[in-house]
Amino acid sequence: MKFLIVDDEETVVDFFSQAAKAMGHTDIETASTGEEALTRVIQNTYDLITLDIRMPGVSGLEVLSPIRNMCPHAIIAVISGHISDDFDTDLAGCADVVIRKPVDLSKLNKLLEIATRICETIKEVHELEDVPNRN
Repeated sequence: MKFLIVDDEETVVDFFSQAAKAMGHTDIETASTGEEALTRVIQNTYDLITLDIRMPGVSGLEVLSPIRNMCPHAIIAVISGHISDDFDTDLAGCADVVIRKPVDLSKLNKLLEIATRICETIKEVHELEDVPNRN
């Protein structure tokens, strides 16, 4: 599973990375700004993307819709300490889940576990393919 962590807080990136590594994931990339996240998504395909809201420059909410359009099959988790009652639920609809910081390790592990299962299921579906080299 290919995992992109988008957050400007180094401690959060380290926490998410260590949790993923503890579960056996090694294909982990990071971005500390919305612009950097867009660049990475243009260059790569991801199975799971965690996206902070408040970052320097372009916010996570500003890049959420373009990222969803470029990665329609990725699981996108908006993870932020800045989720209020007036949070834009229409925009949040581009995300698969919205989680408040600080994130409990068990919740992060569950997210990683579910993303892994989905990724494995999609690979199983692709293995049914009869047309060679289409995927």
